Amino acid sequence: MESRLPKPKIVINRAISTTDITAKNNKITKNNILTSTVVSTSTSTSGSANMKSMNENVLPVKQGLVRAKTLSTIIRPNNVRAVKRTATNVTHGEAKKPLVKPAPKALVKSNNAMTNNTVNKVNKVVQNDVDKAGKIKKWDLRGRLAQTSDKLSIVQQKNKDIASKYNALQELVNTLQANETEYKTKVEKFEVLNNTLTSELQALKAEMLTIRKNEEDLIKRLKESEESCTSISLAMNEFQEKCKTQEILISEQTEQLTVLKTDLELKNEMNTGLSIAKEELQALTHKMDKERRMLHNTIQELKGNIRVFCRVRPRTPKEIDQMKTMCNVNFIDDCTIEVGKFDGSDAVSCSGKLRGIKQEFSFDKVFTSNASQADVFEELSLLVQSALEGYNVCVFAYGQTGSGKTYTMEGECGLQTEGMIPRTVRHIFKEMKQFQLLGWEYRIEASFLEIYNEHIVDLLDSQPKTHEIRMVDSKGQDLYVSNLRIEEIHSPEELHECLRIAQRNRAVAATQSNERSSRSHSVARIRLIGTHTTKQEVSVGNLNLVDLAGSERLKTEEAVRTAETKNINKSLANLGNVILALLKKQEHIPYRNSKLTHLLMPSLGGNSKTLMLLNISPLDECYNETLNSLRFASNVNNCKTGNIKRSRMILQNTIN
Repeated sequence: MESRLPKPKIVINRAISTTDITAKNNKITKNNILTSTVVSTSTSTSGSANMKSMNENVLPVKQGLVRAKTLSTIIRPNNVRAVKRTATNVTHGEAKKPLVKPAPKALVKSNNAMTNNTVNKVNKVVQNDVDKAGKIKKWDLRGRLAQTSDKLSIVQQKNKDIASKYNALQELVNTLQANETEYKTKVEKFEVLNNTLTSELQALKAEMLTIRKNEEDLIKRLKESEESCTSISLAMNEFQEKCKTQEILISEQTEQLTVLKTDLELKNEMNTGLSIAKEELQALTHKMDKERRMLHNTIQELKGNIRVFCRVRPRTPKEIDQMKTMCNVNFIDDCTIEVGKFDGSDAVSCSGKLRGIKQEFSFDKVFTSNASQADVFEELSLLVQSALEGYNVCVFAYGQTGSGKTYTMEGECGLQTEGMIPRTVRHIFKEMKQFQLLGWEYRIEASFLEIYNEHIVDLLDSQPKTHEIRMVDSKGQDLYVSNLRIEEIHSPEELHECLRIAQRNRAVAATQSNERSSRSHSVARIRLIGTHTTKQEVSVGNLNLVDLAGSERLKTEEAVRTAETKNINKSLANLGNVILALLKKQEHIPYRNSKLTHLLMPSLGGNSKTLMLLNISPLDECYNETLNSLRFASNVNNCKTGNIKRSRMILQNTIN
């Protein structure tokens, strides 16, 4: 908004300071002294000087001429020969100045055309003189002196012109300085007046802004009130219409209510019939589930209560880089494997008799080196199903150090490489959802232990305690471990966390056969307790997943691990003795010779379904250990146990 006050009429120009004028004069004088161009003929005081300056600029400068400080000495080049001249009279003194009359000022001012002609003529004369002067010889001192005197006269004339200009400019500077002081006082007065006017203008602007804000607020309130009034009126009209429609709906719903009551009575009669049919179907499904379990159990018994699977691990990248040789392994079919030494050196036995170069072994299932973890678990999942149905199941991995037992049982991170234990956990919770549809509710308890140097160690409890293997009762063959920490599991994540804790606490060490060799027998015990409330039944299944320590020979450089290796080999030897006693059907079976055989007693000779996962190495240097493992596994495969029973109880009814 523009101010209503009158604007000042005086326009203040920028003051010209004396320093600017003096600097400009100095610059003009320097340019006049150093310039080599012709000054215009319109200036009255510099006509003759300009003609001389033009003649001076045209003169050529000879680079070879060196002038001495005195007139008596003359530098002559060496290659110039002496020339005889006739005697001439030389008069020493000042050289005569050329007679050049300055042009009168009045004539220069009156007629510009005449001055231009005269300047041109003078330029021609000067040019001729310059041409003549250009031809002056080095020895002609009089000509050279005359030339220099002409130049001096031109410079003096220029100096006079510059002095006159300087005096005129000095007078101009004095007048400007006087005007400057006068204008400064006026500027100060106008600045004071301008400050007062600006302050008044700001105050008026502030008042105007407040007035505008108040006006805008009032306009907004007015619009809001108008909008609220219109919205309220519209809402009132809508509510009136809704009231009319609601009255119509109430009348319609009363009629529908009477119809729904009659329909409800019919539905109740249908629900009673459906509930009776549901109970009959539940009884039928329960009966069919029993038959399915019996058929599943008979199929598993036909396959054998003690089964042996053989798995050949592939070569590791490190073994491929070291180019280690592999023994001859042939997979004849899914159940038969043929093994022979790479160079055929096993053709002659120790006694000197010839024997077959390759030996053949048969098992329940043989997995090649290309088999994945999912392929192995596909065969194991049937036994996990039996554990859910109330049977005792034991799965243990056997083989020498570095044959892949821990990888088979525990695996690595990732869905493709996880082992049998994580897959078993995932399968249990998946099947539990299916059993819930049949009325079964399951409770899972898990514990993890290891047998290290013939001592039982709880892998979930960091405090050292004494653990002993004891019988559950005097009648059965079920065992339990005292002071063992048991965790109740509600999700697969909780069981995986317990498994990770057990893996960290397990005793491992680096040996020559393996960088991270298991130095103990690890046992994961999972107890599955299923309850069917409607049928008042309880089924209890125990699932033992055992990762045995690797068998290996003692070496001198591994003397630190002597005690560990002796205990491992001793427990595995006792396991072989138990298998041999079962094959011969001896009356006394030495289960108590080691903690391992004592703990596996219900699995080997009792009420349990047992699966042995034999892991062998394909390297030629492990050929002897591979043969021992294959022979031991074939002996286990020949063991036969009686019919096993399902752990089943009747749930006591505590409801009054």
